[in-house]
Amino acid sequence: MGFTRVRPCTVILDNASAHVARVFEGRREGLASIGVELFYLPPRSPELNDIERVWRSAKYEDYPERVYTTAEAVGTAVDQALVRQRVRVKGSAPNFTKAA
Repeated sequence: MGFTRVRPCTVILDNASAHVARVFEGRREGLASIGVELFYLPPRSPELNDIERVWRSAKYEDYPERVYTTAEAVGTAVDQALVRQRVRVKGSAPNFTKAA
């Protein structure tokens, strides 16, 4: 007997090439057998994908400088932008639990 999830799990995917690649074909049935459902968002619908809002905010609010001289500097700037995003999201989490 294989693994089975106790609670249902739905993974929401956009249509990124990795999510629709040929190697991914046939995996839906295997995942469904252990209680994982895949739900694909409609094509060209970034407004439905919450991570797009996070990336947009990180890009325009937390990563405003666009010129770096090394890959290390770019990596550091991206890391810092994502840390600021994490702090912002974690700070808003209590509002979600109060609303629920």
